[in-house]
Amino acid sequence: MAATLRKPFNDNQHDVERRFAPRTIPDQVAEELGAEIVSGRRKAGERLVELDLARDFGVSRGPIREAIRILERRRLVDIFPRRGAYIRPLSLKSVADLFNVRTALSMLAVRTMAATPVESFIDTLARRCDELRVAVEVDDPMAFAHTTTRAVKTIARGSGNELLVELLTDLANQTVWETIWKTPLDYQTRDIRRLSADLMASTLKAIRQRKPNAAVTHLGQLLESDRDRALSTLSRIRGETFDLSALTHSDGHDNMPADIAPAPRG
Repeated sequence: MAATLRKPFNDNQHDVERRFAPRTIPDQVAEELGAEIVSGRRKAGERLVELDLARDFGVSRGPIREAIRILERRRLVDIFPRRGAYIRPLSLKSVADLFNVRTALSMLAVRTMAATPVESFIDTLARRCDELRVAVEVDDPMAFAHTTTRAVKTIARGSGNELLVELLTDLANQTVWETIWKTPLDYQTRDIRRLSADLMASTLKAIRQRKPNAAVTHLGQLLESDRDRALSTLSRIRGETFDLSALTHSDGHDNMPADIAPAPRG
């Protein structure tokens, strides 16, 4: 059964309760605290006091202690012996670096998959593309983001590179990646969802045609646009400025050859 925890950090709604998804209580607490850190509601250098957090969330100190360890693994918190846990600085540059590493690994994966495609993974990616097309019309940015992530995971597995799959998994589990997506950062309009779905469909088409360069171009454009929009949203949420023009982009987006133009909508 899902635990019901009190949501902290709202001075006007002390008795409001929040129902979490059926995960462990430490995971739930870590997600809530992590979202507050990413949004800037909890500041760098702030100490996380177990007793206060236990009271805020309505749980014992044990789950709070484990939640703080989870945040430490995600590099959101530093734990010092005899001093306690303190929030680490989180810059938008570090978030951009995370997006860039994930994109680089994903583009390596799609290049490899397109060079030696495996039919079973192509079929799975085709199903993900169908799900994205349906999700275009549904006003649920989080669900669209989840399906996009599943499509990228399929490409990683389809590359046959087990180390690459492990690295992408570690990026999700041991960094701030999962935490930043607890708030809708992208895919908030139908046009954006349509463009993203088209780019994933074009990636699939290039894989089927064994065109690695085209596959890299399409997936790179999708993921880099995703990064830019997410960083723009985070910038507004955190009240910080970030120069998106300083970010690198894959070659070929501005002068895309005709043979790798986005797949037509069907």
